Amino acid sequence: MRYREPVYKTLRELAMSYFEHYFNQRGERTLRGYSRPINLARFDGTGWMTAEDDPWQIPNYLTTVSHTPLIPKKVVARLTLSDPLLVAAGKFGMRRAG
Repeated sequence: MRYREPVYKTLRELAMSYFEHYFNQRGERTLRGYSRPINLARFDGTGWMTAEDDPWQIPNYLTTVSHTPLIPKKVVARLTLSDPLLVAAGKFGMRRAG
């Protein structure tokens, strides 16, 4: 995800600015909520920025904090698929499993 200028009044507004870009391989939009800001400096002792392995301590931590729903559950079933060009751009450079 790309940087966002600090022009959003609320965390919800900032999260919504990412909504179009969160989708799975089928193009289904997947962003459902957001948490309070997390200071990643808390993980500096783990060497996560330069580690060869995936920094699982960060997503594991994120599962422990509370999240605010972004859209009502009844709306999820009515979401359209992401634009095919956006999905293709998101897959650009990915390796195929095989």
